[in-house]
Amino acid sequence: MLKIACCLLLLLLSLVHGLASTSPSVGKTLVSGKKVVVVGGGPVGLYFAALLSLKDPTVQIEILEKRTGKSVNAFGMGVGHRMQNRLNDIPGLYEQAVEISATVQSLNIPLVDRGDLTRQMSSFVLDKFGTNCRLTYGEECDSVDFEKKSITTSSGRTIKYDLLLAADGVNSEIRQKLVEKEPETFQEQHFLENAHWKALSLPKQPDVEVGSFKPLRHPSIAGGRVLPKAPEGHILLLFWRDEHGFDNPTGIDTTEDLKQMITDAMQDKNTRGINPLRKLLGLEQGDSRKSDRDVVFDEAALEAFMSQRAGRSHHLKINQYHYQDSVALIGDSAHAMNSLLGQGCATGLESTRTLVKCLVGEEETTTTMEEALSKYTQLATKEAHAMTELSLINYATKGPLTMLKALPLILLNMLRGRGLLKRIVDISVPFSQIAKENKRLLKLCRRRFEKERRPFAN
Repeated sequence: MLKIACCLLLLLLSLVHGLASTSPSVGKTLVSGKKVVVVGGGPVGLYFAALLSLKDPTVQIEILEKRTGKSVNAFGMGVGHRMQNRLNDIPGLYEQAVEISATVQSLNIPLVDRGDLTRQMSSFVLDKFGTNCRLTYGEECDSVDFEKKSITTSSGRTIKYDLLLAADGVNSEIRQKLVEKEPETFQEQHFLENAHWKALSLPKQPDVEVGSFKPLRHPSIAGGRVLPKAPEGHILLLFWRDEHGFDNPTGIDTTEDLKQMITDAMQDKNTRGINPLRKLLGLEQGDSRKSDRDVVFDEAALEAFMSQRAGRSHHLKINQYHYQDSVALIGDSAHAMNSLLGQGCATGLESTRTLVKCLVGEEETTTTMEEALSKYTQLATKEAHAMTELSLINYATKGPLTMLKALPLILLNMLRGRGLLKRIVDISVPFSQIAKENKRLLKLCRRRFEKERRPFAN
């Protein structure tokens, strides 16, 4: 009897093994074994590669990044709570991403130079997922054949793809090709705010706190910030309004003019320029006051500042983030906003996570790539559009009549415990909920924005 029982048990085990070997493999996704091409090797594109590789290591990812060096007009990115939360989706990524960083003392968050951030993230991706991820610098997408699912690069290579990911920024060539191809499907709202900006690197300062987040005020600029820089020194981020499109603030024609303006702006002698509504919103956070600061300059950085082109603040919304079953837009290629609330990259990471969840079946069951990408558009546009609208909050502080109308709306939400900045840093509150709570205020801001915005032209 014992021998018979053992034989039956062995037979049963062999049958179970046979069934298991012929059943679909556990963890198979819509992109298993597929080729994904990511155009753009910035933080959002690298996060996508890391998260998708973690979820499905069988996918083959190729990332193309046109830049080979550091931008001279780069400034630090505040890695706030929402961005930290997303980077922690991949074990070890957050720690490596902020390895080279400075701390903004008043906000208690790390601030990372964008170049350092992308280098750290790319090293992480290649170290952890190098078997299925390839990263090429100095190569960009020259043309796309959407029907044949292939791109031609600047080096003449033709690359076939199953999924093409546009992570190539606010001036995305891929998005523009889709808008030109199907303007009725891809309805783009792309404007420029009346704000120019540049970043100036300063060496270590004797009279500025290491983790400074000091606001800057001067008649030649609309505003600015002192930001800490790793391993030492600071970055000055300057904004100005200009009707003529000049690449430097009005009246700043030489490096000596620039030095004098910066020296004056770094002092705290004149507080009349403080906007009370900005202060109420929490947009005037800074350091201890001091009126006799000495400022040390780097002459090469001053020359670079004067010669470089000014950046512009973009406002971009598009109604659809995918094309059929093979193209998706992420990051600034899908949505762009000003840097006031510091949520641009966090919004990009959030929508990218939504895309990955749709591709691997974690959001809800989808049977085709087109269904998954359609679900991505449905979910991601809701939150990204909300954050794009929230970024217009700065327009509440422009003009006495607008400020007068905005003040009771801001106070009412604060009394309800729903202050805007408080809600922004609360990672449990969706952007769409914050936008809903500030619906009337944002409507007021949009009216002001629509009066001042400029059309974007390629």
